Amino acid sequence: MKIKAAKVDNGRSNMKAFFLTGSAALLLACGVTVFPAMAGGKIVNLTLRVLVDGPPPCSVKGSAVEFGNVIIKSIDGANYRQAVGYTLNCSNSVSDDLQMQLQATTTTINGETVLSTGISGFGIRIQNAADHSLVAVGNSSWLPFNINTQPDFEAVPVKQSGVELMASEFNATMTMVVDYQ
Repeated sequence: MKIKAAKVDNGRSNMKAFFLTGSAALLLACGVTVFPAMAGGKIVNLTLRVLVDGPPPCSVKGSAVEFGNVIIKSIDGANYRQAVGYTLNCSNSVSDDLQMQLQATTTTINGETVLSTGISGFGIRIQNAADHSLVAVGNSSWLPFNINTQPDFEAVPVKQSGVELMASEFNATMTMVVDYQ
């Protein structure tokens, strides 16, 4: 929050006007604020209480996927499928109903948004382990879930149809963001 002071000189006295910029919700979140208000010539005290929940206290562990040696000619969107093994611990959360967002640098391969590997025409598809459906990766999609039935994901190398890949090491990263529903 920024506070700016401006001097106003009316010729007789100096007056300071303060301009506040920032979030009024931040001020309200710090406790109870009382505002006097005029209603038909009467002063009425208005009390506002705002409860702001922080993000759930979650931690993610063990989320690395190793593909080993991948044969370029065998990349078909099904071969080399690996479980995205992770442990999500959200003890002391105020609700079991959560939502997850998968954030990453993405690319489009065969019409699907997948994780970018930095290699043109090659990416990593994130899919639901139960039905192999594409899981949305980006900043606008949230996947609702219950902490007792956490989503299981798979990572699968994919290549653009008609693209010839050269042998190379690859890497892709993804961030899991968890919040309350």
